[in-house]
Amino acid sequence: MPKKVARTETKPETKPETKPEATPSPASLVAAGSGFETTAVVGLPKFNPHARPATTEQVSTTPLRQSYEDIQETATGAGVDEWREVDKLRANLSATYQSLKEDERYAEEYKSECAWAEYEKTKAHVEELAPAAREKMLRSAESLERLSIPVPEHQGLVTKDTDKLLLTAHERSRLEGLINRAEKQAKGPFKTKPVDILAREYERGLNEGGPGGGATVRATIQLARDYGFDINAIVDKHRKPHHHGALEDAQAARMRVQMVGRSVPQPPFKPGEAGDGNRSTGTYASGAKALSIPREKGTLFKKTRRRAPWK
Repeated sequence: MPKKVARTETKPETKPETKPEATPSPASLVAAGSGFETTAVVGLPKFNPHARPATTEQVSTTPLRQSYEDIQETATGAGVDEWREVDKLRANLSATYQSLKEDERYAEEYKSECAWAEYEKTKAHVEELAPAAREKMLRSAESLERLSIPVPEHQGLVTKDTDKLLLTAHERSRLEGLINRAEKQAKGPFKTKPVDILAREYERGLNEGGPGGGATVRATIQLARDYGFDINAIVDKHRKPHHHGALEDAQAARMRVQMVGRSVPQPPFKPGEAGDGNRSTGTYASGAKALSIPREKGTLFKKTRRRAPWK
């Protein structure tokens, strides 16, 4: 009988199961050598509807709101010296009031007399300086506003030349005709606006230059001013940095006009009376009260029977 030989079955080698490579998460990019060592992704931040968006623009160092003292200290131009002098006079007057009030060497009547005399003196100076300061500031603002409007070379918005004045009047009549025809011909939302006509003619005058272009520019600005149109909307895109600077200076000058005060603080003493207001001097002072004596009704002009002279 043949011998039985035991056979050893060899099983095929099984390779270990390999999991599919997972897509690396954003946080795993922080691993060394990935190039993102300094970046950590932690998910989207919670939306805040009240937070202002961050910008990369440089933040201006100029405060949005300046104090009265800061504006006056940094102000330059016409009328500023008079403005400062007005405030100095009023400050000195207030200091005089305080000094008199705290000085115990003088009587109240004397303090009142000195305070009111100083008040009248300061008031006269302020009423003279304040209007002068405001007038100079307004003239400066108007001049700066003219400088902020581009004009052709060797031309200006103000002229006394007769020929230029005639050309300006002719251009004004022509522009008024263009505006009137545009209003009559086109109707509805697609009609040409008068301000657009003036802006187009203003640009043409700048490009043309010379006396004719200067006349067109002057006529355009005159019509915009008389009709109440926004001049900045017509000329702003043609402005250069020095024009914008002149406009900012003009706006600052007009703002300073409103800050020049004419009021003068009155003394803390009543005229002709003591400072505390409780005492009065003189027979007819306001603090004295009339003495009322009760009388019987009809006793003032009571009829009396007189004795006849022959009795």
